[in-house]
Amino acid sequence: MEVRWLRSKFSAVVHLYSDGKDQSGEQMLEYQGRTELMKDNITNGRVSLRIHDIRPSDDGQYTCFFQSGDFYEDTLLELQVAVPHRCLG
Repeated sequence: MEVRWLRSKFSAVVHLYSDGKDQSGEQMLEYQGRTELMKDNITNGRVSLRIHDIRPSDDGQYTCFFQSGDFYEDTLLELQVAVPHRCLG
């Protein structure tokens, strides 16, 4: 089974899970140490990616690729990051 999260704009790896473990070798430097694949429902084919320490630069399109044997599926999502408003004064 392989789960691959990519930045659609860059086709670069945000998170890779393969051979039963997280793989960091291809991961973009900007995401190292900040991503966590939520595997609670992985046996049901459902996974989520948690990005810690979210940044404005994380805003944009992501693609998740899931493959297990002959089964393959992908989905596209848009992450919108809003910077909190701060009152000065």
